Amino acid sequence: MQEMNFKKYDKVVTADEIVLGELLRIHHREDEAEINPELRLYASYLEVWSVEFGGHSYIPTDFIDEYDAAARKIYLTETMSTVQEETWDRTPSFIAGRHSRREELPVQGIESIV
Repeated sequence: MQEMNFKKYDKVVTADEIVLGELLRIHHREDEAEINPELRLYASYLEVWSVEFGGHSYIPTDFIDEYDAAARKIYLTETMSTVQEETWDRTPSFIAGRHSRREELPVQGIESIV
């Protein structure tokens, strides 16, 4: 994921080619001891916004398949059905409890001011 230079508002697309929404930011767990993919406790999550699907989704970055920077699309390994089954429309407790490091993303075409 480090080499994937995501931009704010990149489209997030499921494996069955449904546009889930637009990327807003990435949340990283502050406490690495809490990371346990076997228990569905992932290190980082994409925060995705969708008007069509009624709000925010939090997709673990473990499920990113590829990134097409030219098309500004992040492709997931999972289908829309899996997104719904995993209840990724609920805010993870570490994010709700403000125990995450928020990674704000640059907007395409706007240079960062240093």
